[in-house]
Amino acid sequence: MAQHDLIWEEIPSQWAEGAFVGNGQLGMMMYAKLDENRFNFHIGRQDVTDHRKAPDKKTSMGIDGANLLDFSRLDIGKMVIRPEGKILNASLRQDLWNAEVRGTIYTDLGQIDFRAFTAYDEMLQIIELTSSEQKEGKECPIKYEWLPGDPSCPRAHLMYERYKDDYQFNPHLPEQKVIDGVNVCVQKLEAGGDYATAWKAEKKGAKTTLFLTTANEVPASNISEKVAVKEIQKGVELGVKKLEKATRKWWHSFYQKSFLSMPDNRMESFYWIQLYKLATCSRVGGPALDLNGVYFKNTSWPGLWWNLNVQLTYWPFNTSNHQDIAYNYIELIDDQFEWIMRNRTGKSLGDYGWALHNYWLYFDYQGDDEALLEKWLPKAKRIIKKYEDKLIQNDEGKYELTPMGSPEYKGFKSFHNTNYNLAVLRWLLNESIALSQQFNANAELITHWKGILNDLIDYPTDENGLMIGSDQPVDMSHRHYSHLLALYPLFQLDPDSEKDRDLVVKSVLHWHHIDDGKALAGYSFTGASSLYSALGMGNEAEAIMQTFLDAEIGRAHFLPNTFYMEGSNPVIETPLSGASSIMEYSLQSWGGKVRVFPAIPEKWEEASFSNLLAQGGFEVSASLQEKEIKWVEVKSLAGKECVLKIPGWENAFQISKGKQFKIEKVKEGEFRISLKKGEKVTLGITPKIKPILKSIPHPEGKANYFGVKKHTKRKPLLEAPILEYKALK
Repeated sequence: MAQHDLIWEEIPSQWAEGAFVGNGQLGMMMYAKLDENRFNFHIGRQDVTDHRKAPDKKTSMGIDGANLLDFSRLDIGKMVIRPEGKILNASLRQDLWNAEVRGTIYTDLGQIDFRAFTAYDEMLQIIELTSSEQKEGKECPIKYEWLPGDPSCPRAHLMYERYKDDYQFNPHLPEQKVIDGVNVCVQKLEAGGDYATAWKAEKKGAKTTLFLTTANEVPASNISEKVAVKEIQKGVELGVKKLEKATRKWWHSFYQKSFLSMPDNRMESFYWIQLYKLATCSRVGGPALDLNGVYFKNTSWPGLWWNLNVQLTYWPFNTSNHQDIAYNYIELIDDQFEWIMRNRTGKSLGDYGWALHNYWLYFDYQGDDEALLEKWLPKAKRIIKKYEDKLIQNDEGKYELTPMGSPEYKGFKSFHNTNYNLAVLRWLLNESIALSQQFNANAELITHWKGILNDLIDYPTDENGLMIGSDQPVDMSHRHYSHLLALYPLFQLDPDSEKDRDLVVKSVLHWHHIDDGKALAGYSFTGASSLYSALGMGNEAEAIMQTFLDAEIGRAHFLPNTFYMEGSNPVIETPLSGASSIMEYSLQSWGGKVRVFPAIPEKWEEASFSNLLAQGGFEVSASLQEKEIKWVEVKSLAGKECVLKIPGWENAFQISKGKQFKIEKVKEGEFRISLKKGEKVTLGITPKIKPILKSIPHPEGKANYFGVKKHTKRKPLLEAPILEYKALK
């Protein structure tokens, strides 16, 4: 893992260049503000949001009449190190394996060494500091200050003229106090309740250790400070070594749950950094990921978006086999569904139908058909019913859709027969029919749903491929691939069909080249990579991912720490979706088949993976050597029939010992195996292959690609005015 660590040869001078740690609820982004000669540890806690219009709840998300300004993320603040000398530079290393950042800040009076990590089992953040600064022959003390963030919606600040007459800025100033020797900063909210940040410094020899926490007991008042103080006291009592040991144990176990390796070290590093990132931003019992994750930044998008962002954010959890920390998505949909049905069934209905696809994927990857029947199908039926209200029959007896949105074409205008909504509706109908038939349920509805499918209008197309809607071609550059969802990720168009393949390839090329792609954004490239992978076009998929990693993505910003921004707004989903795209070169599982190395670029002679998760509940491992798939291993987690598609195999031989399984050859390169829950089989291209899993070697000098490097062009300051109160020492 060390070859993938981010290394800063130059000081990170803004959030967009920072190093980062987190535990799925708390996090820190580390960067300097050189004009004030300070180094920031910018604190985030993902559930610190406003709760206006819901004073008795933690958040007003899902409350009728509430909008983003009412449940916005809020800036907690920064713990700031102020060296005595002038900051000259810094060097940092983000240790992925141990989930910590180590660094040195160089000043004209010496240096300050630090180490920072977020404890996993406790809500604590640790900063260790050692200084060699000297002035006039005397050691300089380490100076640190707490800068509280502004507790009003950042969108209202940044778009002040738009909201000044309607938004009440939080009138409460932060309150500092000391409780049992612990420093506490309490921030009251406009709607009532408060959150509190606490810290304590422990000095031992030359080292100063800061223990920090943020507690959020909203809607309660005067409770957060007590919880925060207890957390600090517990952390001090446990000590850094115990906190470090428990944290490393969790992270080491996390990384070893699955494995992926490829010849391209930059791409492999990017992949592992995204896995680190998703685990720093999501945990069991934590809130669903929004656009910031745990890393708050001053932004005009301080929340969760439904028309692509949340869907892409959660894709990599599935195949990477980290669904345990993604259940908060299921909880999000369960919690918000009634609000959706009351408030979001108009022209934006497709966004929530698409969100239900992620819900379905979660259980389908587990092979849990009972959960799909009990939890997914009732929701799908209600969304379908809302779609039926928007169907009208034309003169030919075909069902057409009344005008609806296709994100985010022409400012969210509505169009007839949008391909976005036709794809979502077809997917809902097909999966509802299949699941109902499997459980002998909903007989009358099955007949009704089949009738709709039979008479539903075809996807509107023109000479350039798939249109936005029947009255709107793709006639301008457009970042969203909503009109292409029928292929990916919904697979209502068949990649194995020559007709569908030709249509999608034509559509993707037109989408990316019209107006020279001037309106494309980062996810336009990760999305195109996934579309090409679904078609088995590995060369094209890899090439367009390289364009993304080269940061040649128009007006958007792919950053040296692998974060992504549009303007000054971070959006976490794009790089996370890139990790999903990269996995799809090695494993896909749509259409009832587990597809091994389905989209490997021709120049890759080797690749390997272990315990990636496939739909149907299968853990899959495989090795590609000398451009040939040597072996494949499958473990069933649910006891479902497995159909393997392995390019280049005429026959499959069981090379694992123990129980012998029947291997049925369906056709060239396709094999059916029945495994009971918990059973595992290893297959080889020949009977004598030995299943050896190894990391793909990389050329020397190609490691540690990410981080800020010497003599590289830096981004301009991607920061709106920073909102801070006066320092609290």
